[in-house]
Amino acid sequence: MEKEFVITGIARVIYVGKEEYTAPKTQFKGKLYHNELIFHLSGRAQVRFNGKVLPTGPNTLRFLPKGDNREYIVEREMPGDCIDVFFDTDRPISAEAFVRKMPENSGLDALFRKIFAVWVGREEGYKFACMSLLYRIFAQLQDERYLPEQQYQAIRPAIDWIAEHFNDPELSMQMLAQRCGISQSWLRRLFIARFGVPPKKYILQRRINYACDLLRSGLYSVTQIAELCGSGSVYFFSRQFREYVGLSPTEYVKRYQSSK
Repeated sequence: MEKEFVITGIARVIYVGKEEYTAPKTQFKGKLYHNELIFHLSGRAQVRFNGKVLPTGPNTLRFLPKGDNREYIVEREMPGDCIDVFFDTDRPISAEAFVRKMPENSGLDALFRKIFAVWVGREEGYKFACMSLLYRIFAQLQDERYLPEQQYQAIRPAIDWIAEHFNDPELSMQMLAQRCGISQSWLRRLFIARFGVPPKKYILQRRINYACDLLRSGLYSVTQIAELCGSGSVYFFSRQFREYVGLSPTEYVKRYQSSK
């Protein structure tokens, strides 16, 4: 992948839900007028693109270069959700499509959800904000965080506990540190080294991402979602959601529906 390039524009950002392509096989035809960077949040498929087989699954990043395509077929093993960014650069990033399996909880899902929310929000300067987020995504791809295995295993109990209990209102740094048998300061340092954020922000990202999924489902009220995400106050939840996403929960639902 080319490391020196300039993003010259973003054409659109879309969220593709598992209900939008229900057939086990879909063939796309025609020229790709923009590069595509796709983050797969869930599901599993085999993508055939110009002679290459690109296996996709949760936490998988897929790049498709702009230009003519001789073959573009998606064969789904399990329907899933993904976020697709259509963009242009001053020079080719890669002549060929590629796929990269990202580490579990790499944080890229949060960046992709954020860029989608900013795009559909369409606040003043949203295109510049989206380009900034896309640069952050590529920066992370080029500077993959490394944590020695011994140190990663030291915080693994906390990572696993958060995955199962991130919406527990009683979840605390003291509890996580105790589960790992290390100090809270060392827990924080290792989380930042691995994920780029401290544990509290990591948990907040998980909660907001979960809230976005619940909001798109249309099955719950904002008050119910606040409770399901571990917040005792819908006002506090809405404030955190706006700070993270850039929209209120109600605005997010309206913009998501209008983007379909």
